[in-house]
Amino acid sequence: MSAKLHYRLPGLQIPLWLLLVLVAFFFANLNGYLLFDHDEGAFSEATRGMFERGDFITTWLNDRVRFDKPILIYWLQAASISVFGTEVWAFRLPSALAGLGWSLATFAFVRRYLDEKTAIAAALMAAASLGINMIAHVATADALLNALLATTLLLMYAYSRQANNGLLVAIYALMALGVLTKGPVAVAIPLMVAALFYLSQGLRAEFLRAVFFIPGWILFVAIAAPWYVLEYQAQGQAFIDGFFLKHNVNRFNNAMEGHDGGFLFYPLVLPFVLAPFGALLLRIVPSVRNIMPGKDPLDAFLWIWFLVVLILFSLASTKLPHYILYGCTPLVILMARYREWLQNRWFALLFPALLFGVMVAFPLLIPLAEQRLSNPIEIAVAQRAGHYINQDFATLAALAGIVSITLILWRRFPLWKRLALVGAVQTVFVWFVFVPAFSEAQQRPVWEAAQFAKTLNEPIYTQSIDMPSFNVYLNKVTHRRPLAIGEVGFGREDRLASDSEYYDVLFQSGPIQIVRRIATPPESTETTNTPETAEAKEKP
Repeated sequence: MSAKLHYRLPGLQIPLWLLLVLVAFFFANLNGYLLFDHDEGAFSEATRGMFERGDFITTWLNDRVRFDKPILIYWLQAASISVFGTEVWAFRLPSALAGLGWSLATFAFVRRYLDEKTAIAAALMAAASLGINMIAHVATADALLNALLATTLLLMYAYSRQANNGLLVAIYALMALGVLTKGPVAVAIPLMVAALFYLSQGLRAEFLRAVFFIPGWILFVAIAAPWYVLEYQAQGQAFIDGFFLKHNVNRFNNAMEGHDGGFLFYPLVLPFVLAPFGALLLRIVPSVRNIMPGKDPLDAFLWIWFLVVLILFSLASTKLPHYILYGCTPLVILMARYREWLQNRWFALLFPALLFGVMVAFPLLIPLAEQRLSNPIEIAVAQRAGHYINQDFATLAALAGIVSITLILWRRFPLWKRLALVGAVQTVFVWFVFVPAFSEAQQRPVWEAAQFAKTLNEPIYTQSIDMPSFNVYLNKVTHRRPLAIGEVGFGREDRLASDSEYYDVLFQSGPIQIVRRIATPPESTETTNTPETAEAKEKP
């Protein structure tokens, strides 16, 4: 390796080659696929709409206030698109940078408390793990929150080793930024982990000093409170009901949008979230015995951190795979620390073989899935998917699987390094083959409809559909209301079918239509297509 690649960046003291590898992982094909609705489309359109409305306090989707998340990710996306324009990669840029920062923070922590070789392993495992890499490729708040949560908790451990006010100031500032990113979870998880760890390690005085550090709370309020106050002034009780009650309390107590699962949901998905390191994850489980007082304090902290997240979100009613990412940083550090525990090559290849085996079978699974679908747009996506996830797709998946298995069986490098190389193969396949194919199947009709709508040069009105990426591509808010004669609307074929004789279809791609109202039915459609009923119908 050349001397230039051995060069260390001042301050970070990270080898240049490692930084370049991490950048390659987190920025792989960031502009190579369309925005996914709802999440990416909703975040991106809410950000874009801030400029159109001139309102950088409240986020909107068309004529509805969006209370899902606080403001920080929108401000960061706004800064990005103000420089680079409304390109899809510009909306994703803050997430990619957060993923990179997350991995660098892990490197710096492990280098300080263990050694540099382990720090390199931890940084590579973080970047190569499927779930961490994926969340850093999407335009949502989750990568940013994970980076802030991870850094907060790593500094909490540092404070337990060497208490000083500078660390406390940084911890409170990071928690405040986390609260501006996703709300109370950014304080709840660190406080629960710190309480259990500090008290179990006999650090009661240090814990109380940290919790009652008044300058920290003043800084916390100064950073986090202004936006909450301004948003409450703008929206009143609707903000309390929408953000705190619906998207925080209700998300824990009730399974929102059908995202439920049993108590074993997260243990079952975790080996795939950390793919291709599933075997190593299972191999390090015996280190949980170090959680007992008197054992290794670092292991104790890392296991307490993971178990708090696992138990908390296993008890919650709403279950999404990316929630377990809040507890993946400690697992990555543990896997790096005990990376030599995995010696069985055949066990190591189990999870990569399963993952690529599923990818090879995908063209056969799509028709089976289609038979179980009832939502017309999902059926249309499944039908379109057959054009992209086809025999060529299966061949590339098989090739990636063969390369991965060959790497694992190759004895030249330690097994963990071979898994990191498999992670690189996995990253290339996911971002250059799988995600673009899925994006084309699901999102291309929306993009094509927006390109056609641009040529009309007249207002477009949303008709009972929730695909906010359309607004991003159109670069304009499309208010949601019934059409008057002569007006143009954007909607789904199945939901416009009941009044189809009163529409002129100007454009259609898949189930997505651009229509013009040419007549009014004898009985007013206001009874069937009012804003209220449109909102009730408005699902993709």
